[in-house]
Amino acid sequence: MLTEQEIEIIDGCRKGDQESQRMLYDIYGPMIKGICVRYAGDIQEAEDMFHDIFVFILTHFEGYDKITSLGGWLRTITVNKVIDHLRKQQVYRTTPMSSLNQEFGDMREPNYDGIPMEVLLRMINELPPKYRTAFNLYVVDEVQQEEIARMMGETPNNVRSLIFRAKAKLRQRIEKYLKTEEFRI
Repeated sequence: MLTEQEIEIIDGCRKGDQESQRMLYDIYGPMIKGICVRYAGDIQEAEDMFHDIFVFILTHFEGYDKITSLGGWLRTITVNKVIDHLRKQQVYRTTPMSSLNQEFGDMREPNYDGIPMEVLLRMINELPPKYRTAFNLYVVDEVQQEEIARMMGETPNNVRSLIFRAKAKLRQRIEKYLKTEEFRI
């Protein structure tokens, strides 16, 4: 159920009301920008995506049906637009089949306890673009692997491999970080 404020924002944005657009920006801008930052390679790219996505949202309010939550609708648009942006940037390159058989050793889930959020976000941001995108969609945005495959234009098996590799790289970085931090204490 929409709040009175959300209804006011939606109706105002549909009419091009600048105050409603400002409210939308103030309330939902941080969420949209956060999604952009998680997927982008750097802050400038995230800012560019954020700007493009926000303009798109403001010009497409007639597509909002008031059945889904406003935040959910904005999140879906943002994730889909980020994926489209990454495709246009030709971030997705073919993964050689020979690389799919790499051994990663112990595949325990990474332990994130005790790691500052900014360090963990930096580790995620340093993942190769395809790994970062699959990981964010699956772990952070909780999108099903079949849907990720559709969004990324990959096979479900390749998506599973990307997530597997992202977790392996994160686990390695986390273990290295934790070992390094032990010596600083």
